[in-house]
Amino acid sequence: MKQGMPKSKNLKSENVKSKNVKSKSLRAKLSATSTVMTVLFISAVIIFNAVFSVLANSFLWYVDMTEDSVFTLSDETREVLSDVSAPVNIYFTREPDDLMSGSDSSGYMRYIYQTALQLEREFSNINVECVDVIKNPAFFEYYYNTAATSVKTTSVIIESGGEFRLMSADAFLMWNEDYSDIWGYNGEAKMAAAILQVTASEMPLVCFTTGHGERGADETAAFRELCETAGYKVSDVDLSKEELSPDARILVIDDPVYDFSGIEGGEQNEIDKIDSFLDGEGCLMVFADSENSENLKNLSELLSEWGVAFRSNESVVDTDNSLSVDGREVVAKYETEDTLGASLYTDISSLSSMPRTVLKDPMPLELLYETSDQLMGSKAASVVLYSNDSSKVFENGASKESGSFPLMTVSREQNIKDNDYFYTYVLTCGSPDIASDTYLNSNSYANRDILLNTIRLTGREKIIADIEPKLFDDTSLTVESSKANAVTALSVTLLPAAAALVGGVVCVRRRRT
Repeated sequence: MKQGMPKSKNLKSENVKSKNVKSKSLRAKLSATSTVMTVLFISAVIIFNAVFSVLANSFLWYVDMTEDSVFTLSDETREVLSDVSAPVNIYFTREPDDLMSGSDSSGYMRYIYQTALQLEREFSNINVECVDVIKNPAFFEYYYNTAATSVKTTSVIIESGGEFRLMSADAFLMWNEDYSDIWGYNGEAKMAAAILQVTASEMPLVCFTTGHGERGADETAAFRELCETAGYKVSDVDLSKEELSPDARILVIDDPVYDFSGIEGGEQNEIDKIDSFLDGEGCLMVFADSENSENLKNLSELLSEWGVAFRSNESVVDTDNSLSVDGREVVAKYETEDTLGASLYTDISSLSSMPRTVLKDPMPLELLYETSDQLMGSKAASVVLYSNDSSKVFENGASKESGSFPLMTVSREQNIKDNDYFYTYVLTCGSPDIASDTYLNSNSYANRDILLNTIRLTGREKIIADIEPKLFDDTSLTVESSKANAVTALSVTLLPAAAALVGGVVCVRRRRT
């Protein structure tokens, strides 16, 4: 018969087993606690990064370490806009995440967007809003420049009190001569200029001259309405008796029969008034016909200074490209090169099927420079519209020559006033009927679009000299070594220190358990 084990040994064995069970249970608890702490720590880091990224994008928490502070709002911009108090809205046509991403040319939208956000943070009257043009195209209907304009995902709209500027991303960038490479960012100056323009306290004027047999208000109703659509007030002015208003921005001479007085006019020298107007910030639009232009000696002399001349008593006929059988309603040809003149209808020229612009009984013009986009001093002149190669020039009813001839030109001069650069424009057209109600009130022709673009764009763009562009060649980090080392040390030690702290807490808890 076997004897049982001593009772003390059984108790000891049971105690050992109990301690082993407790030890395993404790290790399991500690392991679970460690796992939970690790998961919580990793989750906290992920959540922290996500929240910080959102806040960084919203409040621009970043350090600009480039030599020229490419990504920082300049003091010059703050000073230029310091007196602007009117509410300003800056609309982007994509979601914020889309604006901040991208590696091609559209990726430069993030620079523009960041500039806008900095302006919003700096000035309480500036609001930035992102509206997806694909999802909500109706929001942008008010901001279409012309029937051919499309608000794109790279568009930026700056608006205040109904006045607005619709700008493309390319307008904020600086390109080389053939537009193949981007070398700088001029977003601050462009945005500041647009804000100053849309918040101007006085609405600018378009003044139509009178007293020289020009077409009256009834005959130019559609043209005047077009000026108002472009954001101007319209009034008449008799330069032989009045001075131009300080608010005048564009002077229109529409089909005059008699000339403007020059030196012979004494104190009421109308040509001198026009010349002084152009020396300021004024722009001139001249519409003259073949027959009456012969009488405009003084006006012709003024225009010659801007590189353009009338070919009086001559008219262009094109039976192959005309709305009429006699070839007198000439369908114009657009400039295909990237010139000053072509810039007036970039929206139209980009269409696969370009609409027609019609000029009735057009007089050919002559550029006084060697090429169609040539400089004379600080002035440049360019052809806006040509006749087609099938056209012929008739002088006093007799055929004179055939080929393609300038029908509308634009001249430009860069000026400076109070440290601000601005452009002065002179538009010359050999057919007053380009702006007639017949063509402007019809959706069949591009006359309205071209003139609307001309009214809106000529002379409206200022270049603010005090705000320097940011060169992408200088976007490399130029922070001093000591500062770079400090930033590196901080980033390298911060997370390990946090992990060590959590580990220490876990160890202390283990010992106390």
